[in-house]
Amino acid sequence: MKRSSIIAHALLLFGFAGFYAAPAAALCVTPGEEGSWANVDANTRSIVRADVRFQCQDQILNGQPYPPGEPFYIKLYGACHPTACEWQEVGANNIAGGWKRGTIDQGFAKRDIRFKRLADGRLRVIIDTDFRDPRRRDYRSDELFNRR
Repeated sequence: MKRSSIIAHALLLFGFAGFYAAPAAALCVTPGEEGSWANVDANTRSIVRADVRFQCQDQILNGQPYPPGEPFYIKLYGACHPTACEWQEVGANNIAGGWKRGTIDQGFAKRDIRFKRLADGRLRVIIDTDFRDPRRRDYRSDELFNRR
């Protein structure tokens, strides 16, 4: 077999192999915010626990991230007695400065929730509460959490 023929066969073989290569897949790194967190203040009258969930969206389908939804989800637990009050899980997106942001509408109030993992490993959660009743005073909660 001539050398040029061998090279042509090799190029043909490698050329077709490229058509049948498995699709590339990106890997998502689990972000530091993901997990279950407990308030550093055991006697807080605010949020006692925060659970953060991450959804890897390493694919694009019809121009949108896949799977659909938000990349982060947070579920908060208020200080109630005898057990903590479970809030609904809310989706959150990345915003400036490494913060994640979501909004929850509880009917009587809208809450803007922002959270971020700090350099010291703690989770900071800021909640701005806007009451529907104009007679109630809006407020901000700024809490720190340790991983549970």
